[in-house]
Amino acid sequence: MRLCGHLLPVGVLLLAGPPGWAWVPNHCRPPIEAVCNFVCDCRDCSDEAQCGYHGALPAPDTPFACDFEQDSCGWRDISTSGYSWLRGRAGAERESPGPHSDHTLGTDLGWYVAVGTHRGKEVATAALRSPVLREAAPTCQLRLWHYAASGADAAELRLELTHGAETLTLWQSSGPWGPGWQELVVATGRIQGDFRMTFFATRNATHRGAVALDDVVFWGCGLPTPQAHCALGHHHCQNGACVEPHQLCDGEDNCGDSSDESPPACSHHMATDFETGLGPWSHSEGWARNRSTGGPGCPTWPRRDHSRNSARGSFLVSVAEPSAPAILSSPEFQASGSHNCSLTFYHYLHGSEDGCLQLFLQTHGPSAPQVPILLRRRHGELGAAWVRDRVDIRSEHPFQILLAGQTGPGGVVGLDDLILSDHCKPVPEVSSPAPGLLAPAPGPQPPGLQPQDFCEPGHLSCGDLCVPPEQLCDFQQQCGGGEDEQECGKGQTEVGGAPFLQALPTAGARQRLRGHSVPATVAGTTDFESPEAGGWEDASVGQLQWGRLPAQEGRGLGTDARGAVTGHFLSLQRAWGQLTAEARVLTPALGPSGPHCKLHMAYYFHSHSQGFLALVVVEGSSRELVWQAGGSSSEGWKVHTVLLGARCRPFRLEFVGLVDLDRPGQQGAGVDDVTLKDCSPTESTKEDAEVSCNFERDTCGWHTGHLTDAHWHRAKSRGPGYDHTTGQGYYMLLDPTDPPARGPGAHLLTQPQTPAAPQECLSFWYHLYGPQIGTLRLVMRQEGEAEKHLWSRSGTQGNHWHQAWATLHHQLASGAKYQLLFEGLRNGYHGSMALDDLAVRPGPCWAPDHCSFEDSACGFSSGTQGLWRRQANATGHAAWGPHTDHTTETAQGHYMVVDTSPQALPRGHVASLTSEKHRPLAQPACLTFWYHLSIHNPGTLRVHVEEAARQQVLSITAHGGFAWRLGNVDVQAEQAWRVVFEAVAAGVEHSYIALDDLLLQDGPCPRPASCDFEAGLCGWSPLPWPRPGGYSWDWSSGATPSRYSQPPVDHTLGTEAGHFALFETGVLGPGGQVAWLRSQPLLATEASCLRFWYHMGFPEHFYCV
Repeated sequence: MRLCGHLLPVGVLLLAGPPGWAWVPNHCRPPIEAVCNFVCDCRDCSDEAQCGYHGALPAPDTPFACDFEQDSCGWRDISTSGYSWLRGRAGAERESPGPHSDHTLGTDLGWYVAVGTHRGKEVATAALRSPVLREAAPTCQLRLWHYAASGADAAELRLELTHGAETLTLWQSSGPWGPGWQELVVATGRIQGDFRMTFFATRNATHRGAVALDDVVFWGCGLPTPQAHCALGHHHCQNGACVEPHQLCDGEDNCGDSSDESPPACSHHMATDFETGLGPWSHSEGWARNRSTGGPGCPTWPRRDHSRNSARGSFLVSVAEPSAPAILSSPEFQASGSHNCSLTFYHYLHGSEDGCLQLFLQTHGPSAPQVPILLRRRHGELGAAWVRDRVDIRSEHPFQILLAGQTGPGGVVGLDDLILSDHCKPVPEVSSPAPGLLAPAPGPQPPGLQPQDFCEPGHLSCGDLCVPPEQLCDFQQQCGGGEDEQECGKGQTEVGGAPFLQALPTAGARQRLRGHSVPATVAGTTDFESPEAGGWEDASVGQLQWGRLPAQEGRGLGTDARGAVTGHFLSLQRAWGQLTAEARVLTPALGPSGPHCKLHMAYYFHSHSQGFLALVVVEGSSRELVWQAGGSSSEGWKVHTVLLGARCRPFRLEFVGLVDLDRPGQQGAGVDDVTLKDCSPTESTKEDAEVSCNFERDTCGWHTGHLTDAHWHRAKSRGPGYDHTTGQGYYMLLDPTDPPARGPGAHLLTQPQTPAAPQECLSFWYHLYGPQIGTLRLVMRQEGEAEKHLWSRSGTQGNHWHQAWATLHHQLASGAKYQLLFEGLRNGYHGSMALDDLAVRPGPCWAPDHCSFEDSACGFSSGTQGLWRRQANATGHAAWGPHTDHTTETAQGHYMVVDTSPQALPRGHVASLTSEKHRPLAQPACLTFWYHLSIHNPGTLRVHVEEAARQQVLSITAHGGFAWRLGNVDVQAEQAWRVVFEAVAAGVEHSYIALDDLLLQDGPCPRPASCDFEAGLCGWSPLPWPRPGGYSWDWSSGATPSRYSQPPVDHTLGTEAGHFALFETGVLGPGGQVAWLRSQPLLATEASCLRFWYHMGFPEHFYCV
């Protein structure tokens, strides 16, 4: 299931505030400065049309968006080379350069903008520019979806913002890019006046892949509009707008006229923007003033400061070693008494999961400094954005504030705009350095910053053992006390051998979620009674965060999940961030996990319609939604179990939540009693060895992989979907529309298996049906070897179950285990794949009834000479053979070929290609095959059927051409038999014979191009042409359940048992899309008659040729 639009990946995330609204009469003509400023000044919002988005009449919290379905929304190509941006869709043109489906609709009928194909070999850049935009609010963010085909050699994708004379690079990437559509979220920051956005795609000399954009959305970009009166406690700006109290003197122009940051309002605040120095702050080695221009140029470096939103602005960054913190110290302040000394600050953590920023309070008592107290800790990846935070300090003694930054590998920790409130009163005179961290004499040091033990940084010390980071939270206990499996979403652990301090449990304080390690078991439950919260750590950057909450303070609950009034749970709470609204809390890096891994939890969720609570699995840049609360409920705690399955390391679990705590009705969300169970990759059950399965009881030893958000699932027969075993039972189904999934494919695989014999036969039944279906592939993985492709089918195979089998070859002496994997790769959204009745037996399989040579030679042997070879012409440099195969009609497709040139096969010599044994035939059958003869006379192709003796059944002698031709032979065999193809050379240079697509079907062979469709399509090709992503004709009968409309009876038999070829026109829209059904190449004649029966029922804009 794909992550919903409001569940965002890790990135730069901003608060989507309600857009401004100013009602004016119809037929308004607003001044130019009010056009494209993210505020609807006209009743119909016409002043916000063609602004890179379409102005609508948005409800609160609705963004301005462009999905390219109607037009380009004002985006314009400004490329100066032949490489340019075009609006298009996969179903509009045969040679569409973009992906096979858009992001908005997820089909080939949806629109996007894509970079057109460039035929040249020089480096070129395509540029797509927005219209002139105006006055972005500090919370403004741009979200869009981009697509770069796997293997596309685009050298770079880049997003720039031009404001005045300055051009800022907001995002830049040279890949690699993940499969399918990827989301990009960037912050613009406050921009005064006019600006433009430009998206660049740069190709290198070999680029042929697709690059596309879709669903461009501007969130929270409008400034507040003037109001006659403000809510109680809010600040009334000079321009009449209203802002919240915490936005006053916070270093951001929230009013739009800077009156909330003006000297009259903020004269008593002490602000440090690092433009001219450190102000009153002192620092140890490790912090340095810097700016974006002239920086190191690493991809994680801040591209602008916060104060000026400019690459020329200054900020502070940690340049200390990852294992040594950089410490920034405030002046010593007087005791605050009954007032709060508030520090607002902006921090930047990007590029490493190990980066950390901690804020300590060090009080100075009458005799000696006290142990520093940790008030705030931000850790890990928060995205390429400056994030606001605030701490309120009330102390009975003089105190200092210490900011300690620790960088992770490749990461950056930064600070900007430290703003102290008017109740932060410095001590009048200090005659000597304040004792404590910065004094030469040793003083108490924050425990989280103490020197490491004898283990290397990042390793965990337990007894005499040093556990490396990759073995922490891997669901396999290394330490005797299980310390390496604590604080992993179910317990607690130490990081780098040193525990971090917990926050003070003061009312309303924003507490961090990690702390001292405490005893726990590998399968323990996080009940959130300990302040360490089992390793779950908040990563929110907006006005909500996850925090540990006493049950009696819960909104309308009163107890934790176990009914304890004195208990605690993880709850959504208010926060100081200014970016995206939803709150996120994550585990440390986990895995690998086994296929039985589950998460048990208790939760409650009560919210308005825009709220949500969800669990996401984060793997690199991929985010998979694995659970979402079904709906708001005020019934209290509920329990749920989520199957996580087998996953590679590292992955993280993330709870994402959004509620409106200011609305009435006790809205809130919470999580309690989280347990990870059966997650060890060595965890096994007796069912894991059950490869043979009819799926009636369960999935036996098969489990779903996590290639993308598409998944196989066990389905019950109903309606058009039915199993093979009984027609009313269960089977495994892959349907990209149920539930909706945008990923390109899915895996169904076994646990590692021990072979029972040197050769085993796997048989199975498969169902590939629909006008736009992809490929089903069987793969075997063996320890220490590359994957072996055993079998595959592409395109629709008719509305019927088909049997297939593949021989598994094992080296028993090596003791190596093997793993089987079915991979379903979609080619659209109209069609489904299914599997049923899998069985493994000792010994080899019979020769297959169908062979396309795409994955293997299907057991064919060319004898000791090896003159026949399996090949593709993908490079275009094959010494001999057709340019394309017959199966896929592409240069990437495979076929068997023999070189009949004199130097390879002298005149009169024979090259044989022999199949494995076929099973005895209960009735006559037809063996069809496609052959390709070179233009220069290659000689003769002879076909033999070998039962008790060899019998020649066909001989083909002819000059070839550019087309594949269909051959067929009738076969009758009561015993096991083989087919033998013989190439007899004519002794001509540059000659060859090729074979592809062998098929054995019941019944006699029909005449060329004649077909009653009772046994199949008789050589008529139904596959998409001329490019992938098109639609296929299908094969069905009236008696077979179908999700598509079809005739109730055929014409041949006049019954529902009769078969016919059909095409479902409902999947096509206007625009010239074509579905082809093509015959085999036919011999030229003076006159021929084609007679056929047809049944039509489709709209007027469809026609048949």
